[in-house]
Amino acid sequence: AKAQADHVETYAPDQMAQARSALAEARRYAERFQADPDNVNKSISLFFGDSMGGQALSLLAQANEALSRAEANKRQADSIFAEANENFTWLKKFQAPVHFRYEYQELERAQKSLVEYVADGRSDKAVQGLPRLLQRQQALEIAAAQRFYLYELSRQVEWHEHALVGRYAALSYSNALGALNKANRVVAQNSRDEAAILAAKREAEFSLAIASAVAADMQKLVNMDRQSMERWLILLTTKLHTMAGAIGADDVRDQELMTQVDLLTAAAQHNKDGQPAGRPTAQKAESELVAEAEKGAVKEVDKNTDKGTANQAATEEINQRVAELEQSLEAKVKALTEQLQAIQAANQRAEAQAEPAAEPEL
Repeated sequence: AKAQADHVETYAPDQMAQARSALAEARRYAERFQADPDNVNKSISLFFGDSMGGQALSLLAQANEALSRAEANKRQADSIFAEANENFTWLKKFQAPVHFRYEYQELERAQKSLVEYVADGRSDKAVQGLPRLLQRQQALEIAAAQRFYLYELSRQVEWHEHALVGRYAALSYSNALGALNKANRVVAQNSRDEAAILAAKREAEFSLAIASAVAADMQKLVNMDRQSMERWLILLTTKLHTMAGAIGADDVRDQELMTQVDLLTAAAQHNKDGQPAGRPTAQKAESELVAEAEKGAVKEVDKNTDKGTANQAATEEINQRVAELEQSLEAKVKALTEQLQAIQAANQRAEAQAEPAAEPEL
């Protein structure tokens, strides 16, 4: 029963068949023993001296031996197909048998053929065919995981392409589509990293929500005449002015819309940093200009100082090289003078030897 629960027969059908056959015959002997206990010591036949009890024990031993071989095959197969079996678990989690039924069944048949190699004692063949099975499992797992996590969102994005978003907010729709593609890439990189996948999914959902909001506003703007658009703009700047009052900023309605937004953003940042909100005052602007001028002057002084230091170093190097050349030239002149003096002395000696001796006086 335990062997059946562990699916041992899947990996060792022949050994399990032998074990069942021997066990069934041993049970028949056991039934005869129950009917008449004296049958235990009776011979099997007139020609064989083995007792029925001995034969029953022999059959039980055969069954145990066959079962042991079957379980050994099962352990070997578990080791070989550990990764493949885990992949099947993930495929079931991502509902691959439901949404990719034919592909899933093909993978099951492929593994079954490899299992038969193990059952026949040809585990090397199973090992050779395993990489191909794992590759196909991975491809199906990615497709199943993408559908599992992103199917509904993909349908929404596709629907919005032909709805308001696609017509009135093409740029925003493109951003949402890019976020969805990014989520699909995250799944492809690691289909089991659920945290990263859900984060990418939330980002794509938010991008789609932004696109929907932009499309709704764009539709309103497109349908407005100039007077309605002006009223809408005044209403918007009024709301921005209310926001400015809430954060203690100046009234910036005399600026263009985007400038108002920038100024209010800067004021909010100042509040966050603990600085007073509002536009920069003239005194502050003047002090900033003075500070910039001082900073520039310091930089110029540093620059001139660096330049002077560099010039001084270059001058010292030139002077050193001139001194070295002078010493070298002086040595060469001295050597040349000594050579000339030696030549002159040699010439004088030669002339003295060449003069004739003086004649005696009469």
